[in-house]
Order: sequence, then structure tokens, then C-alpha cells
Amino acid sequence: MDNTDCTVIVNTCDAYEDVWEMFFCAFNEHWPECKYNIVLNTEKKLYHSSDPNIGTHNFHSPGKKDAWGLRLRKSLQQINTPYVIMLFDDFILNGAANQVKVEECLDNLKRNANISVFYFTNIYGENCDNREFSGFDLVASNADYRLNSAPAIWRRNHLLDYTGQYDNPWAWEVFGSYRTYATKHLFYCAKKDDEDIYPYNYSLGGAIYRGKWVPSVVIPLVEKYGLEIDLEHRGLADESDRVSSKRSFLWKVNFIFLGFKMIKFRVFLFVFRVLKNKLSKLMLS
Repeated sequence: MDNTDCTVIVNTCDAYEDVWEMFFCAFNEHWPECKYNIVLNTEKKLYHSSDPNIGTHNFHSPGKKDAWGLRLRKSLQQINTPYVIMLFDDFILNGAANQVKVEECLDNLKRNANISVFYFTNIYGENCDNREFSGFDLVASNADYRLNSAPAIWRRNHLLDYTGQYDNPWAWEVFGSYRTYATKHLFYCAKKDDEDIYPYNYSLGGAIYRGKWVPSVVIPLVEKYGLEIDLEHRGLADESDRVSSKRSFLWKVNFIFLGFKMIKFRVFLFVFRVLKNKLSKLMLS
């Protein structure tokens, strides 16, 4: 597979500059055979590397908050390869990436124009005997989080179509998924026992949780790579509090308003689904 077919895009922002060196130290260790150009998608800052395949795409829109969706769109429009491997900055590799499977996914995307994505982890796929794509399940056409930030290889123009200028990473998954329901595009994810393409600590969500370092992920890497990072500046997340840590009511209201901005009246399908799930849980309790 020619490296002109695919680009790795690493989604980040200037405020996460402290994770970049850790990301690339692990990337270089565990995926040395990666032959694709890498684009770091951020606002104003640059990542300086001796590797000529690593570049930075900068886009900063006026305003106090980073326009994540618009910036991702701008980055995707600048990339000229038909496929992209989409990663986030805190998806720190902790094992060998499977280059063979990556190339198999690329070949499958090239053979079937209806396939949008192969996710490298399991995201609630339908359990099926998938003889065509061994190791992958088909994601249901109306599944929650069908649009997902999990490490994945995408058809670039489909990813661009599913991304709006007002999106943030959380709303993109929740409300952006509704953009996929009306299409006939196919979404695949790794089976639970085949999540070996891009291994990282996905059970903890990566190296950062709500702006703080995840200790069990980060501390060993700081020591391993001899990184000069002030962990106290960002702070350490309480890993035992991940389930009980809830969003405020105001945050939820603003989230719904953002959903309306993104997908208009389809946001009420989301509200209905949430209320239905809550009612079901009350009836079972």
C-alpha cells in the first residue's frame, strides 16, 4: 500500500501540548513500521520533530473557545489522501500496532465504496459471523455512538460529511451519530477478542480524563521515556471516581442546545431515547 493512500491525523489542541512528546515516544516505539504521513491537528502551536513524515496543521478561529469541528474539517480538507487513520492525542500506544491488519482494512475500504470506517476497538457491534471481514462486527445502523472517537481508519470524505463546524468531541459522538442513520454506509468495529490493531488503555479512556492525567497510564510512561512533565500542573484524575463523576444540570442543558445547533429537530430523538432508557431503569428497579 502506497503511503499516498492514507494519512494519520492526531486530534489535539494547544492546551494538550504536554502530551505530544509522550504520544510520539510511544508511537515510535510501538509502530516503527508506520509509513503514513502524520498530521497533528491543533490551533497555533507547532510540534518540532526530526521525522519528516510528521507535520502540523494549524487552524484558529476567532472567539474564546476552540471550534473543534470546524478545525477538524479544515484539517481533513487539507489532507489529500482518500483514507485517514483518526487518533486522539491521549491514545497512547502500549503495545505493537498491527500494520498487517491496518493494510487489510485499507484494502477493504478500497474494494467497497459503501464502507465508511473500520474501528480498531469494539463499539457495540452486532455479533455476526462476518466471513468477509474476519475479526470485525458490523455496527448497527441506529447504534448509539455509531460515530465514535475510537482509533479507526476512515474514508476521508465520509468522515468530512459526518463532521459539522459546531461539533465538539463529545457532541460529535452523540449527536453526530444521527447524521449516519439516514445513509447506507457501513460501519465496522473490531470484535471484542480482536482489538489488537491499535492497543492502548481504552478501558480508562486514554491518558487523560476530563483534563487530568490518568495515573496508571501516565506515570510509568514518564519514567520509561524520561519525560520532563510537571504532572501536578494538570493534576491527576481519581480513577475510582469515573463512574460516579456526573455532569451538572447546566452542562446537560447546554449540551442539548448544542445538539439542536448541530442536527436541528433530530435532537429530540436523542432526548426521547434518553428518557426511554431512564424510564426502563426505573421500572426495573
